[in-house]
Amino acid sequence: MKKNMLTVLVLILCIVNLTLSAYIVFTVVPNAQRTDNLITKIMQIIDLELESPTPSEEDTQTYDIENIEKYVIDESKLTTNLAIGPDGKQHYAKITASLTINNADADYAKLNPKVETMESDIVSIIKTNVSKYNNEELTKPETKQAIKAQILTDVQELFKSKFIVDVIVDYLIQ
Repeated sequence: MKKNMLTVLVLILCIVNLTLSAYIVFTVVPNAQRTDNLITKIMQIIDLELESPTPSEEDTQTYDIENIEKYVIDESKLTTNLAIGPDGKQHYAKITASLTINNADADYAKLNPKVETMESDIVSIIKTNVSKYNNEELTKPETKQAIKAQILTDVQELFKSKFIVDVIVDYLIQ
């Protein structure tokens, strides 16, 4: 009689185990997959890379050094107030900037004359991007790289072309 009772108990435990396994397979696993997909989408939105951190081939732009021109922006136009820092004082930055232009680009002939006429817009882009930061943030190298990248992107969007291949920005904080 005890053998039959143990057999029935083992059978009941097997059925409970099978039921809980089915529950996990049909409810928990799909939720985990949806959560994984959501996290992947969020990381793509904020541009975190799951793969290699090297830039893709379409992001890198190749140009010959012989085809490069520099356009220096007038320094007298490039002084801006900075965000109030932790010291509570107002600081300002004296900025020097220049554009690196690829004269072998297809858009060069029609857009290069517009660089001088659009200088005030370029100055505005530079001032806006630098003035977002306070004096302590501007001393960090990663901030300088972020500013340069954002200015380059904004200037390329202004001209709707990538004939401007780099922006040189330096500043003196006072």
